[in-house]
Amino acid sequence: MASQANPPVFRKTREPRIRYYGALTFSVMIAAIGWLMMTISSSPSMKGAAFLWLPAALQLLAGVWLGPYLGLIAGGLGAYAAGILAYGGWGLPDIIMNPVAGGLANSMLPAILFPAFRIDPALGSNPRATGRVVAQLFVLLVVIMTMTLVLNRMHLGLWGYAPQLVLTALAPIYLRSLRTVPNRRDLLLGALICVVSCLLSALIGSAGAVVGGLSWKGALVGVGVGWFFGDTTSSLLGLYMLAALTNRARSAGLCK
Repeated sequence: MASQANPPVFRKTREPRIRYYGALTFSVMIAAIGWLMMTISSSPSMKGAAFLWLPAALQLLAGVWLGPYLGLIAGGLGAYAAGILAYGGWGLPDIIMNPVAGGLANSMLPAILFPAFRIDPALGSNPRATGRVVAQLFVLLVVIMTMTLVLNRMHLGLWGYAPQLVLTALAPIYLRSLRTVPNRRDLLLGALICVVSCLLSALIGSAGAVVGGLSWKGALVGVGVGWFFGDTTSSLLGLYMLAALTNRARSAGLCK
C-alpha cells in the first residue's frame, strides 16, 4: 500500500521544482535565440527590433505551460537578457520593448486566455511519433528563417513577410501527424490568441521606440508593423509546438 501512495506524493513535491527549472531553461533559450535574431535580423529603424522574433514561440510555450507568473518571468527576463547581449540594451526603451512586450504580451496574456477560453494546450492532438513531428517543425523553422533573411535583403517592405505568414498558416496541412483537425475550435482560438498577443506586443514595442526617440508614426510604421508580422509568424509556429509537445510536457510535470 505504501508503494502505491509514494508516487503521487513524490510527483506533487517534484512538480514545482520542475516548473522552476523549466522557467530558467526557457529564459536561457529565449536569451540565446533572441540574441541571435536581434543580431542577424535587426530592424534598421530601432535597435533590438527583429524582423523575425523566434523566441515568441518559446514565450508562448512558457506562458501556457508554466502559467502567467512563471511565464512572465521566463519570457520577460529572457528577452531582456537577449537585448543586453545583442546591443547592450539596459535603458527604459529596452525594458518596455523586451521584458514588458515579451513577458506581458507574448507570455502572460496567452497564459491567461488559454484557460479562460478552455483551450487544451495540446489542441486535441496526439502525435504518434513525436520525434518525427519535431523534425518536421525543425524543417519548417529552417525554411521560415531562410525566407526571412533572403526577403529582408531584397527590401520588399511588408511584402517580405507575406510568404512566411502564408507558409505558417498552411503548416497544419504539412504537419498532418499532429492530428489537430479533430479539434479545430482550439486550433482557431489559439491562433487568434497568438495574433492578439502579438498585436499587443507590437504596440508595446512601438511605445518603447517612441520613448527611445521615434515619433509615433515612425515607431508604428518602422517598428510596429514588422514586429507584429514577425512575432505572429513565430507565435503560430509555437502553437504547433504546443500541439506536438504538450502531452510530453505534462508527463514530465512541466505543464498541468
